Amino acid sequence: MSEVLTGRPRVSGLAPRGIVAPGDRVRWMGERYTVSALSGTTVHLAPATGSTAAPIAASIQFLAVAEDFAVLDATGLSLAGEPFPNWAMLEGVSPDCARDARMWQRHVIEVDTGLLPDVPEGSRPREGYDPDRFTLIERYQRKAAELSAVLEWKVSWKTVQRKRLAFKQDGIWGLVDKRCTRKSTLHGRTDARVVDLLLALHERQAKEQAATDARTLFKNLRRAARASLGQAVKVPADPTLYALLKRLGIDAMQLRDPTRRRKDRLNRPAPPFGVTTATAPGELVQIDSTALDVKVLGDDGRPTQVELTAAIDVFTRSIIAAVLRPKTAGRRKPRQQTRALLSTGTSKGRATKAVDASLLLALCMVPVPMRPGFDAAASAARSDLPYEELLEVDARMEHAAARPVIMPETIVIDHGTVFTGRTFFDACSYLGISVRPARKRTPTDKAIVERTFESIKSLFSQHVNSYTGRDFTRRGKEIDPERLWTLQELDDLLQEWIAIGWQARPHEELRSPYEPNLPALTPNQVYAAGVQAAGYVPIPLGFKDYLQLLPTAWVGVRDEGIRFKNRTYDNYRGELENGIRNAASGLKGKRRDGWELRYNPYTPEQVWLRDHRNGEWITAVFKHQHLIGAPWTQHLWETATAEHVARGGRVTDDDSIAQVLAELLERAGHGPDEPGVVSVPDGYGPLTGLDVEGTPPGGSVFDPFAGAASLDLDALGPLTVLELDETSLYTPEGLSLPDGVRPATGGDGPGRGDTEEVPLWADLDDLDDGLDAAARLLLDPSADTRAPQEDV
Repeated sequence: MSEVLTGRPRVSGLAPRGIVAPGDRVRWMGERYTVSALSGTTVHLAPATGSTAAPIAASIQFLAVAEDFAVLDATGLSLAGEPFPNWAMLEGVSPDCARDARMWQRHVIEVDTGLLPDVPEGSRPREGYDPDRFTLIERYQRKAAELSAVLEWKVSWKTVQRKRLAFKQDGIWGLVDKRCTRKSTLHGRTDARVVDLLLALHERQAKEQAATDARTLFKNLRRAARASLGQAVKVPADPTLYALLKRLGIDAMQLRDPTRRRKDRLNRPAPPFGVTTATAPGELVQIDSTALDVKVLGDDGRPTQVELTAAIDVFTRSIIAAVLRPKTAGRRKPRQQTRALLSTGTSKGRATKAVDASLLLALCMVPVPMRPGFDAAASAARSDLPYEELLEVDARMEHAAARPVIMPETIVIDHGTVFTGRTFFDACSYLGISVRPARKRTPTDKAIVERTFESIKSLFSQHVNSYTGRDFTRRGKEIDPERLWTLQELDDLLQEWIAIGWQARPHEELRSPYEPNLPALTPNQVYAAGVQAAGYVPIPLGFKDYLQLLPTAWVGVRDEGIRFKNRTYDNYRGELENGIRNAASGLKGKRRDGWELRYNPYTPEQVWLRDHRNGEWITAVFKHQHLIGAPWTQHLWETATAEHVARGGRVTDDDSIAQVLAELLERAGHGPDEPGVVSVPDGYGPLTGLDVEGTPPGGSVFDPFAGAASLDLDALGPLTVLELDETSLYTPEGLSLPDGVRPATGGDGPGRGDTEEVPLWADLDDLDDGLDAAARLLLDPSADTRAPQEDV
């Protein structure tokens, strides 16, 4: 194998590309020339022998861009242009690999030209490298022997040949050891199918209830590999699998963690992490529920936990609505009750219901009124909200708290039963709100509301005297029972804290995108800036609008009235006689000729029946409400039902259950007979000097009404809830009463005038029933029990 160099003198290294030399043969414009001389950047071309063309002098830049200009070899063919080597490719390899490539470049050039790079002009080749005296194979052998002797490289002449040919084809990149450029994989040399099988087994094991160790995982891997991949696929040894788990980001010590922790770790999203953004108030709202870690005095007179449901606006980070509800864990049914023919449902716990989620939507669109006892700083007039501008378009802002009114456009929810029910989706459809469910077991899809809950617990909950901590590991010493807030009192504290402690507090995520170095803004400040661009449209909600947000049931109307949840409701003004009582509605499908009924589980004293023929609502009250005489909830009814069944009664005895419920409310007014111990962390007990007067220090009896004035029973007259201005409310006209029983009238009570009229619910306004303002709106019927009219 030999090499003949023609056309130019031998030089050390590679000849500069794109430069012609005197004596080169070229072709241009269809004629052949010989480069006669070079003068600066001017090339003088003489016509070849036998050509009739004239001598030409042209600029080298002009010849370089000419498409028909070419340098010819000895045979008259065009020399193929070789690209410049990509020197930047060496930046992608390790320094040692790049150094070896440059070293090989020097040796290959010497084998190819006979001279090392950068030698003085006129130097002669070393012995054994002169191309005129030695063949390529001889030069290959000479270079291989030299590298083995001097550098102690174990190379053969074929390796030198391969390096030279690679350098001719790819330049210096051909001299790079390709083992340095191989992409490393997480699983190394382990079969990719084995790795996929290992990840699948780990995911399945993470979802199982019982935790296992790494050895069990490896044993299952080998068993599954033999069954699905065959004997040909080799599973590495245990030490290699331990290293593989580490490279895959799986800690072998965490395989025995509790199931919940393993599931949370498995559902952690892969980086890079995205950021949830919104460009206007209400564009994206996240809703969720959480335990508030605070105990309150329940409606049954016993301490109970509290659950918070809140809506967070992503753009402003504002808490635009918050609802508190008591939370009671379910109880295991006794064996006798489990086998009983009549089930009371007392084993079910209670927490946030679908009606609360619907109510939350309504609260988002109305201003939060200032409540008695609120600090003046909680007023919208003293906040960063654009109060004057909002007051011009919405008069309800005059006495509103410092919380923005935001109409949600899109709501992100999880898969809780509160939000996935038909009631919540119907309410969103009625209000024109889009619902976007998050992925299952992926709390990062609504990370903003999750983080806001943590802030509420650290900034508000832990300062309440009945704070219990997130779990038992964070609870402090057990102290003597202290005064518990009622649910309504705790709600007042929370609403005031939201206006003062959250909406006016700078948020680290609320910074100007144009000046990030400026101080962080508050949610109210961001809302004030966003409402200038997005605008504000007040949305008034009337009584009928609230009814549309309540849960729906389909019932029939019989002679005795409406039978619903083992209670009987009726309207005594004859509004059900207009083709409704003992008549089918004509609605088919799942309705089964039933009539549409709306109810509120927190105010079950009355329900509302819709006449779809004219769109009117008919109010029906509980027949035996006069036996109870106070507001109550569905949970209290279930508790009274369980007590009545335990006495030998039936779940259908609504009159007897009403009497038991009245007794329960009376006992609740005195507090629990055996109060439980409230566990709170150290340092979060009640402040000294704020104890209620009359409470014995360290007393063992829990009395939430300690210090109240004693009640003189002799001065009490007849029960006011029975003093009805219209006897027909509970007794239809023409219905005879038993002997000795007569309805009370407004003029029969002592100390009352003959013309004084006392409505049915007049004395219920001062009762602390734990209901919020919106729920109380659904509680107050009109005096004449006519269908409710929409607010104007």
